[in-house]
Amino acid sequence: MLIPLAEILTLPAVAAGAPLVLHGTPEDCLIRWVHSSEVFEMGPLLRGQELLLTTGLGLKGSSPSDLEGYIDALADAGLAALALELGRTFAEVPAAVTRAAKRRNLPLLAFRGVVPFESVVEGFHELVMHRDRATLRVSDKVWRELLDVVLAGDGLNALVKRVAHLANARCVLLARDGRVVAASDPGATQDSPTAANSRTVDLGGTAWGSLVIAGSTSQTRTAILDRAVKVVSLELLRTGTTLGTAAVANNLLRDIADSRLPSVEELRSRLEIAGFPAEKGRPIVALCVASDRRISPPVLSAAAHRASRETFGACLVGHLDDDVVIVARVPRGSEQRLREALGKMCSSLSETIEQTTGHAIVTVAAGLPVGDVDGLTATLTQSREVASIARRLGARRQPLHARDLGIYRLLARFGNEPELADFLREQIGPLLDHDATYSSKLVQTLDTYLQHGLAKTETATALGIRRQTLYNRLDRINAVLGRDALTAHESRTALSLALHAWRLRTGLDPSRNGG
Repeated sequence: MLIPLAEILTLPAVAAGAPLVLHGTPEDCLIRWVHSSEVFEMGPLLRGQELLLTTGLGLKGSSPSDLEGYIDALADAGLAALALELGRTFAEVPAAVTRAAKRRNLPLLAFRGVVPFESVVEGFHELVMHRDRATLRVSDKVWRELLDVVLAGDGLNALVKRVAHLANARCVLLARDGRVVAASDPGATQDSPTAANSRTVDLGGTAWGSLVIAGSTSQTRTAILDRAVKVVSLELLRTGTTLGTAAVANNLLRDIADSRLPSVEELRSRLEIAGFPAEKGRPIVALCVASDRRISPPVLSAAAHRASRETFGACLVGHLDDDVVIVARVPRGSEQRLREALGKMCSSLSETIEQTTGHAIVTVAAGLPVGDVDGLTATLTQSREVASIARRLGARRQPLHARDLGIYRLLARFGNEPELADFLREQIGPLLDHDATYSSKLVQTLDTYLQHGLAKTETATALGIRRQTLYNRLDRINAVLGRDALTAHESRTALSLALHAWRLRTGLDPSRNGG
């Protein structure tokens, strides 16, 4: 159940705090749940579409760049809106927070009065319960009327027109590539699908397209969308109109990912049917687009389809779960040619998405190229693995190659194994404790020093400190660790590996966050 932010602002506990909307449109912002937290590293803990309440205590003393990084991490996690209570930590919302929220189009509120966060969460829960009861009444009526259309065999156009009649608004059914499949008013300008006005039409675990109801959102229209999209799926299955190009590509990619194809010959045949015939002697590579979670799948898929074809020519493009994946032919020449093509595609895709939605593409991730189709499962798995790591690290607007993230891919296989946590604690735990206790920057200093190959002048310049200050910090690192940790090659390697593991676990960059 998604609740418009505008309704939440009318709750007594919220209204008493005199909320001020600094960015965003509350009517168009949909909230799934409400959290309150003072944790700086909140991004990895979110599931998406939350309203986050904070007094800013965890942001105290943060630099402008760290504040912008905080907003970026929240936006990457799919946060719907951020509300900051003024008076306890900040007299006014920091300019860096406002600037980053506008850049990422993240709705931002300021409470000018004291707000009991627990009362806000309770009020939201009561609002959801009330909406659930009202929605059930609407849903029953919608379900009956739309099923009547399906049982009568009147077809997709009649079904979409009935949805439009129930919602008292235009309705359109779009395929994944943006083609209009059915519309209540074919001659009218169609609204682009968003999280508020559309729902993904899912067929057998694959996103087939989207159902869009034009105009402003309301409780009734949301209830209609939630029911109608299920009935549309039933009609597509009934009529057998699901085996279009998008479905063929999605089904094939799913079988490749799950290693379900019995022979290379069958794989070649299905690639041919999907419009991507294998070329003998031409290497192929799988790509995965890691994106801002708020971008609707149809918009992202259409943009990725266009950008990949402009860069690589004929491609196989589809969805695997939440990922847009692509199989393309490797440009002739060296690996550098592939990297240049990845950079071109990433730049083009990022610009298109940001101009269309205001949100940012994280990266285009590539697996290792393979010489023949029998290696597709491996390169596809690698590309999705790299995309997942990129999301975790917060990489944006850049191409990533599987070879570039070899350490992270290795560490990711340990997941949450206790052995990795023990290793991390053993190597840099004392430095993390020291930084937390004394607000020092030993982890940042160690990470920067290792990144610059133990070059003291370059390290001091990167940190913006004097060489003598760097010497003092290096001495302190050795003292805290209880050994000359930076002399032996094995010790330095272990520390570097631990820093990589810490990045992967927390999503933080020591060189930016100061440990």
